[in-house]
Amino acid sequence: MADHKELFSYSLGNMMRRKMRSWLTVLGIVIGIAAIVTLISVAQGLTNSINDQLKVFGTNAVVVVPGDITQQLSFGSGAARPPSTGRLFKNDVERIRRVPGTEYVSPALNTRASLNFKSKQSSVSISGVEPSIFQTANKALEIEQGRFLADTDKHTAVIGNTLAYNTFGTDKIQVGSVLFIGSKATKFRVVGVLKKSGSSGGAGDSAIFVPIEDARELAGSSISKNEVSGIRFLVKEGFGVKEVVDNVNYELLSAHHVREEDKDFSFLTSEFLQQQVGAITAMLTLFLGGVAGISLVVGGVGIANTMFMSVLERTREIGILKAIGADSAAIQEAFLIESGMIGLFGGITGVCIGFIFSLIAGALGVPTSVGADLVLFAILFSFSIGIISGYVPAVRASKLPAIEALRYE
Repeated sequence: MADHKELFSYSLGNMMRRKMRSWLTVLGIVIGIAAIVTLISVAQGLTNSINDQLKVFGTNAVVVVPGDITQQLSFGSGAARPPSTGRLFKNDVERIRRVPGTEYVSPALNTRASLNFKSKQSSVSISGVEPSIFQTANKALEIEQGRFLADTDKHTAVIGNTLAYNTFGTDKIQVGSVLFIGSKATKFRVVGVLKKSGSSGGAGDSAIFVPIEDARELAGSSISKNEVSGIRFLVKEGFGVKEVVDNVNYELLSAHHVREEDKDFSFLTSEFLQQQVGAITAMLTLFLGGVAGISLVVGGVGIANTMFMSVLERTREIGILKAIGADSAAIQEAFLIESGMIGLFGGITGVCIGFIFSLIAGALGVPTSVGADLVLFAILFSFSIGIISGYVPAVRASKLPAIEALRYE
């Protein structure tokens, strides 16, 4: 039995003698691993970014939104519905405030409107809030300039970081700037600019926060009297989120005169959002990994082809090795080491290239994450691909009879 170190040196020497073929074979693995690392790092980066935003949302925060998320696709049958179906109103806010365990119950009214600043125009998202309650319950919103809205404010606005500094190019919106919002060009004065949220694509970075009654004016006839877009509340310490949500659910079902199966509102909690996001990102990761895996299969076929050719070219050499005492196990091991090294080198190079691509994507604003588990998986996987692809040629080489191999021309 040959020494393992000698077999490694022998296999490495064979690879170096066929540099062009070896590196072309390695290239097939490099492309596959680089694609896997890049695409999966993007999927993991998106997952981490979303989870970070969910942490900001708060584990004890609950948002009530109109419509049943699980059944809203069945709406549209044309059947008559009660006036409150699919809508929330100020009365619902007061009902939630009476439920034990709720605090900082804050309605919101969301709409879109045109924004004119100097000579430029943009379409923006308007969030109408009750200032003091909203700010107290949303600790993640930090002011960079100025102040937040006050309950006594009228026609004032706090704007997101991106909207202030990027939307209008060289024209920066600052505290004291005058904006004209909506079809009636209502004049609003900026009293504050928010710090950047820190999460990619944060909606708050491009939003405008105004007093809720100002938002109602901007929305006009698109909403009903006393209607709100959503209701956010926190669950008090010492109360279970599920218990409080169940009580609020019962209260709103009674108020809207609907049964559970006909529910016209939904609850968004941190747990619910994590479940939904987790399912989506898991499918995304699987899909992207599968796409990149196709190139790995091609790379594996390339290794198998190279190893088969190597067996044919080195048939006489195999005969000489057997004649001087090398057994079948040593021959098989030598070829497996060679195919494994091709996969390993391809994996390491592919990981490095994939990491560089991930850094470039991150610099362009795409969230990415290359963890140690991804690197280890990619390298071990590429090594395994090499071993598997080279197994059949290695077995074939080990079974060649010494006499016939020596006669091979």
